[in-house]
Amino acid sequence: MPASPQQTEERFLALLNRAYDGWLWKVQNDFSQASYETELANLASDDVYRSFGLACPEYALIRLMGRMSISIGRRLGELYESLPRYVAAARFGLEPGEVAAKINRLQLDVCVPFDRLSDEDLDAVNDSVATHFGSTASGAGLGIEIRYNFNPNDNARLRKDVAMADGLKQEGLFPIYLVYSTISPRADAIARLKRAGWRFLIGPDAVAFTKSLLGLDLTELLEDVKVQSVIRQKVDKIMGSLGQSDAFRAATASMSERPNPSS
Repeated sequence: MPASPQQTEERFLALLNRAYDGWLWKVQNDFSQASYETELANLASDDVYRSFGLACPEYALIRLMGRMSISIGRRLGELYESLPRYVAAARFGLEPGEVAAKINRLQLDVCVPFDRLSDEDLDAVNDSVATHFGSTASGAGLGIEIRYNFNPNDNARLRKDVAMADGLKQEGLFPIYLVYSTISPRADAIARLKRAGWRFLIGPDAVAFTKSLLGLDLTELLEDVKVQSVIRQKVDKIMGSLGQSDAFRAATASMSERPNPSS
């Protein structure tokens, strides 16, 4: 039975709270006096950073901010993978091992096996695929990978995606790659994965396909009044904690003591 809008929202809010609570903990822990002093001491003890003038409060903050950005990306990725998987399992009556199938020893984000669908669901899935890709998905089903953004920074990640595409084709699955952010996609990496067999949908097209296939409207969900209220409260708390953190105050104090670059 498909998840109700209330169930989907509750699931999303649980994932959202987990992500934001994790980020708040990271700010309170990583930007504390002890963590900041450790980071600054590590920079000062290294000949390279010290010689280039980077053993300073400002660069220590930059490094801490970089790790925070990585954490945000990781948790957003988990959120964007987990919710469609949950909705797909409910929508098509799939077991956890069916919707998150293992392909070439790699876990697929969402698998839609055709032999587990009713005739009505199969027709709906094929209509959705035909609308967004111009043809029906013949074979054993859909194999979907999901990224909130797409900016692979190493060949290892790309090799895994190529291996997944090969595995999906061997299993008779139609490879689909959804990327929800529009500001991050790398054309060269996408071209490489398209050659491997992936079919990409990016930004609004990915959102539209998710809604068509699963009945999950991510834009509508994110614009929900209750969801936005939670987001605002959580972000205010995180950013307030960041601004009052020992690491941030030390860096801004150091900046204020530097000469005016325009003078």
